[in-house]
Amino acid sequence: MDIKLNDKENSRKEIEATLTYEELTPYFDKAIESYRKKATLPGFRKGKAPLNMIKKQFGEGIEYNALEDIAGEVFFKYITDNKLDVISKGAITDLDYKPKEKLDFKVEFDVMPEVKIEKFKGLSLKKKVNIIDKSLVEDEINYHKFRSATYEIDGVAADDDYMVTVNLQNLDEDGTILVGQSQNDLKVFLGNPEIYPEFKEGMSGIKEGEVRIIDSKNAEGGLKKVQITCTKVEKIIYPEMNEEFFKSVTGKEGLKDEKEFKEELKGELLKIYDGITERELKSEVVNEMIKVNDVPAPERYIDVILDSMVEDYKQQYKGKKIPADFIEEEFRKERRVDAILQSKWFLLRDKLIEDEKIEIDEESYKKLAETYAARFNMPVDKLVEAYKQNEDVKMRLLNDKVIDLIIENAEIEEIPELRTKEDTKAN
Repeated sequence: MDIKLNDKENSRKEIEATLTYEELTPYFDKAIESYRKKATLPGFRKGKAPLNMIKKQFGEGIEYNALEDIAGEVFFKYITDNKLDVISKGAITDLDYKPKEKLDFKVEFDVMPEVKIEKFKGLSLKKKVNIIDKSLVEDEINYHKFRSATYEIDGVAADDDYMVTVNLQNLDEDGTILVGQSQNDLKVFLGNPEIYPEFKEGMSGIKEGEVRIIDSKNAEGGLKKVQITCTKVEKIIYPEMNEEFFKSVTGKEGLKDEKEFKEELKGELLKIYDGITERELKSEVVNEMIKVNDVPAPERYIDVILDSMVEDYKQQYKGKKIPADFIEEEFRKERRVDAILQSKWFLLRDKLIEDEKIEIDEESYKKLAETYAARFNMPVDKLVEAYKQNEDVKMRLLNDKVIDLIIENAEIEEIPELRTKEDTKAN
């Protein structure tokens, strides 16, 4: 028997084997004996027909039917004898049998790649240090004031603090009504910075019942006319900046003046942006680790991750119809690079867990449980026990510990980042 091991792409391997007919004979005899036990021939009880008769009538067919099983058996013995760390089922890619002469076959499979951590200490990372601009705080206050506002019927929209309700009708260049191009009961906040300038100007000072024509542009940039009929004008009455309002926004008591209120909002906004920064830093850790410790991504790993991505996508539409333009094959192609990067990270992460003997302690489970106990309406100790039985939670905590270890040993450049109200527009 001639067998050789060939390297393929990434951690893909191939065994290429040749068995002579003499080497195949014991396998064929075993297959014929197995067939004999099930065969029923005229004049003989089931399983009692002579072997020679079975061979004469069915031997050639039995041999051909046994070829894949033989290839599988030889493959299994080879990987076992050579202690190969196989992570996928073998796939027969070539099977060539010359009767009474020989069998040539090839089997491809994935092995666990050898993972070596060349470097995880001293990585160069960049971390944003968030600075909350007062404009962002003011924008947040204005948002909450608008949400808590009441409305008072008025006769004329005297300034930006008005909500105007209009019926809208598109016209052609000659002022003729365009059928089917109308919209009724459209509410327009005149203080909205996103409103088109011509509409803001056209509605400024408008009165209830008044009809105006506004010169505007269509989606292609061509000129168009819009007729607006004002059906309601409402003055926006904003809430007073007092303790009651401060509590309604923050959920906290004891904020006595605007200064304390703004500091509270600033702190909450800082937490949000620090959370974004933390996620960005973790992503950078993964990218840098892959860059300095590149490792081949096994096809089996990639396929499993892509399967998970497809399933996650479908779960978003659970109970609903998946969009008609969703093509799984195209989705897999688009997400393949992400799956490769995830595969590489998982291999590096698991190697670090092994090398550094990283484990999850009781405190880690408890801290996570305290975060979610109220949401799940469960006692902390019960949630801790549930988490200990959950492999996904365990890997999530281990993943965080590995990243924390890398960050602790990294060379981090802190970069100030001023957060303004323009950030909210960008998001």
